[in-house]
Parts: sequence; C-alpha cells; structure tokens
Amino acid sequence: MSLVKNPNAHQGMIKALQPFRSFLFVFLWLKCSFSIFGQEQSSAEVWREGFSKPLQSVVLSASLREVITEVHVDEGEEIKEGQVLVSLENAKELIAVERIEQMIQKAEFDYNASKALFLENVDSEETMLTDKMELNRLQAELKMAKAEVAEREILSRFDGVVVYRYHEPGEAVNESEPLVKIIAVKELLLLFYLEAEMLSSLELGEKIPVKFPETNPVVTTNAQVHFIDPEIDDRSGTFRVRLLMDNSKSLVRPGMKVMGNFSHITIR
Repeated sequence: MSLVKNPNAHQGMIKALQPFRSFLFVFLWLKCSFSIFGQEQSSAEVWREGFSKPLQSVVLSASLREVITEVHVDEGEEIKEGQVLVSLENAKELIAVERIEQMIQKAEFDYNASKALFLENVDSEETMLTDKMELNRLQAELKMAKAEVAEREILSRFDGVVVYRYHEPGEAVNESEPLVKIIAVKELLLLFYLEAEMLSSLELGEKIPVKFPETNPVVTTNAQVHFIDPEIDDRSGTFRVRLLMDNSKSLVRPGMKVMGNFSHITIR
C-alpha cells in the first residue's frame, strides 16, 4: 500500500533493482548456452567413427609353375564357392589319369581272376594277394594323378566378388604368384577404436546401431559385436572392436566409413 501512496519511493526501488535485472538476464543466458553446448557435446560422444571391410579377402595363387590356359571370370563378377576361376595347362596330367584308369581295368580283371582261381583251389593265395596289392597301388596312383589335375584349377573358397584379375591366358606364372583377388561382401566387419574406459561395458553378441553417411540414402542398421580386443594400445589408450553386419542386399561397399552408436557405454 505504501508503494501506491508513494510513487517516488516505487521508482527508487525499481532503479535500485535495475543492476540485478541485468545480472539475472546474463545468468539465464549463460545457463541456457551451457545447457545447449552440453547437449551437443553429449550427442557428439554417442557416435564413434570406424570403417568397414569385407569378412573375407583372399588373393589366390598357384602352387606350381605353369601356363594359364583360361581365366573364367572378370573383375566385379560375382562368384560361388567351388567355382573354377583360373585354369592352368593340364594336358599331360589328364593323359596320365586316362592311362592309369586303363591300367586299373586290367588290374581289376587280374585280381578277380586270381581270386576265383584261389577259391577253386587252382591258384595260390599269394598270387591273389599280389594282384590285390597291384590294384591298390594303381588306385592310389590314380588319386595322385587326379590331385595333380585339380591342382591346376584355381577354385573360389567362398561366395563373393572378384576384385582383381592379375593375369591373362597364355601367361606363365610362378609358385605363389597372385592370380585373382576375391572378397566376401554378404557380411561386413566394422572396425572401431574405442576408449579404454569403455572396455568393461561392452559385451560380445550385443547389437550396436550403425549408419553409413557416405551412402545415399544413408543406410542405418544394427551390427553384432564380433570381437573385443583384450589388449589396450598404450600409445593411444584405445582398444579394437569388430562388429559383424549382414550385407546380403549389398547396400554397403567395403571400405566405407561407418558411425557406431555406443551411447549406452559412452564416457560422460
């Protein structure tokens, strides 16, 4: 009531509170700014950057020195497990197989004949066993000859894609010289380096949300923790984590950058 009756006193009080109003405004502004900044920091800590790689990557080579007769695949071609990728010269080996097969036919005839004679007490058991041993020897030689033929056919070890084709038909290759490189892309490994403090909170088999910012549109999915490195790098203070991701629809190419959401174990 006194403020209403004394306008001068009321104005004096307003002037006295003016500095406090400015201070209160600045305080509220700073609090709001730090709150927004803190949210952005928290949001940035949720995601960790990694990279993708094929589940399997193999450079196939020959185990002997030979001439290439045919390369059956081109770069970028999808392949199946067991498919013939490269053929080497095998004419002599095929002839050897055919020759031994003919010898086996004669050896089988001799063994069956000596066995029948032995059962009729006409020939000795020793003759029958000798023929049996000869048949077994030739059958073993046939397996070796067929193995030499198979050695000259380079097969795919898994379903995948041909990445590199290093030689053409007619070229001679040496032992261990690269012929083709293949990768498996239906499943991808996602590699991350995480802070040491996160090691105890991560578990094998758990699902981690991931996204690929380089795809258009951005691919988002879940990947499973496949491997946790028990050793922490003493220089960086980080440890490796590998996630396994289904890529059966081929939406992601190996080598693309990936972002993983580790919010449940992020350092706060």
